[in-house]
Amino acid sequence: MNRVGIIGSGQLGWMMILESKPLGIEFNVFDLEPGPAATLADRFFTTGSENEFVRTSDAVTYEFEHVSDRAIDLAEKERKLFPNSLAINLKKERYREKEFLRNNGFPIADFVVAKTLEDARKKTEMFEKSVVKSSSGGYDGKGQEYVDGPRRDQLRMITDTYVIEEYIDYDFEASIIMARDRNGGKTFFDPSLNVNHSGMLLYNSSPLDDYGMRDIAAKLSDALDYVGVLSVEFFIKDGKPIINEFAPRVHNSGHHTLLGSSISQFEQHIRVVTGMPPMRPRLFCPSGIVNIVGRDLDYKTKEKLLEIDGSRIYWYGKQVRRRRKVGHVNLIGDDRSDLDAKIETAKKILYGDHMADFF
Repeated sequence: MNRVGIIGSGQLGWMMILESKPLGIEFNVFDLEPGPAATLADRFFTTGSENEFVRTSDAVTYEFEHVSDRAIDLAEKERKLFPNSLAINLKKERYREKEFLRNNGFPIADFVVAKTLEDARKKTEMFEKSVVKSSSGGYDGKGQEYVDGPRRDQLRMITDTYVIEEYIDYDFEASIIMARDRNGGKTFFDPSLNVNHSGMLLYNSSPLDDYGMRDIAAKLSDALDYVGVLSVEFFIKDGKPIINEFAPRVHNSGHHTLLGSSISQFEQHIRVVTGMPPMRPRLFCPSGIVNIVGRDLDYKTKEKLLEIDGSRIYWYGKQVRRRRKVGHVNLIGDDRSDLDAKIETAKKILYGDHMADFF
């Protein structure tokens, strides 16, 4: 295959192209307007050119869940879409994702669905504490509220459909990145510990003990008949994994694979969606990232970050605004304590003691 079509023009598509150009692949990118990926694409397409985009692509993938339905439908009709539309359709409505996971026996938090604010307030009383989420849209902590059961009047969010989940007092958050190829073969990256701030990933680090995450992710990929990189986020409670959500694409928690691993999640994804042989990922040394959120980088700040031994900066070229991910810093360490110290140094350089100003 010589040309891959990416639906979506954000930084995930940008990194797919950066990592996979050495394979001799050309890239089409489709979006409503040009983003970071368009700066590297061989051709950019927008609304009205879906047929040409699909026709000139040998395989089509996507870098985000909320993308063009027409481009998705056309690519699937031509049997060029990887992953398939099941995964992306489940992600369009959170209740569909939750029901799919529950119906297939995966470990998740208990939940109910409501259609009105009044009904949602009433159903929050089913749990001692609940997380109420908008069923459609919303990510990085947006579109959700926490409610103590007896104080249902706390809930103010207005949306079409509510998903009310039992709040899990988890020990920590983790994720695993895996790939499933066209023959059903599976490869796994080492799991990572994820630390969030205000609902957004602040930093993560790998490796982490498995806690059964590989087995669950493998079964989920089979249930979805999935082809591509799949990301599964977990709550770890008392040593047991509970699925928070999955992402049918490359993922922020897998950016650590850009440094310190034998292959990145981005090249692995392009390999499997084009039918190329995947590589078994090997983590050469402890690896992690710190996200750059809501701030620009002047030369002095870049210099300080690059003075950290084993660091690399990825700047996405996006307009800076509060609570927007505009880049990340990759870090590697000689051992876990060395990596942890470098993560703390990068956080201090980026945010000092004023995290709330950026998140």
